[in-house]
Amino acid sequence: MKTIVLNVKEQGLYWSHIEAAAQALRIGELVAFPTETVYGLGAHKDNPAAVAHIYEVKNRPEEKRLTLMIADRDDVRKYINHVPKTAKKLMDLFWPGALTLIFPFKDGSSLGIRLPDNTITRDLIRAAKVPVVTTSANISGYPPATDAQQVLMDLGGKIPMILDGGSTRLRSPSTVAKVHGETIEIVRHGIISESAIRSCIENNLAKHTM
Repeated sequence: MKTIVLNVKEQGLYWSHIEAAAQALRIGELVAFPTETVYGLGAHKDNPAAVAHIYEVKNRPEEKRLTLMIADRDDVRKYINHVPKTAKKLMDLFWPGALTLIFPFKDGSSLGIRLPDNTITRDLIRAAKVPVVTTSANISGYPPATDAQQVLMDLGGKIPMILDGGSTRLRSPSTVAKVHGETIEIVRHGIISESAIRSCIENNLAKHTM
């Protein structure tokens, strides 16, 4: 397989490259793209073959879940019936941004959701018009890629397309937190510190007990 690299910074080609990547996602292909943290590898959430291919390409353990990327905060309502007040406060402070929130369901499953602070990512998700799940665009166990060349080194020949948006701004993975009612469990430490998240929660609880 030949991996095509589309540079969205090429003059006059931004939207044509976005649409090409969106079309690839719609038909079940994998696409690597920039976020503000690291490059992500995306697939059509409702295409089982595409989702399975992500795990195959990355050598990713099956027990590790993928993250749903959304383009607008209101998209959360499509997937989560009730968002706890603490989660809403975290969304107010850190979205769009480098915070993934995991929402558990009654059946024991869960869904991680992130609203990225990157125009390219959000334009791609809107253009795709299908739900997009992601993980970092690297082989599992390798350092996450912060530019398209690193993605090409890891996944070249394994995925059809890389959307090149230059180096990522933060160059570090997002923080992942799981919502348990009005409490939060830090699942993965990242660019947003645990102390910042805890401070947000404590301030929110204080307001509701005054």
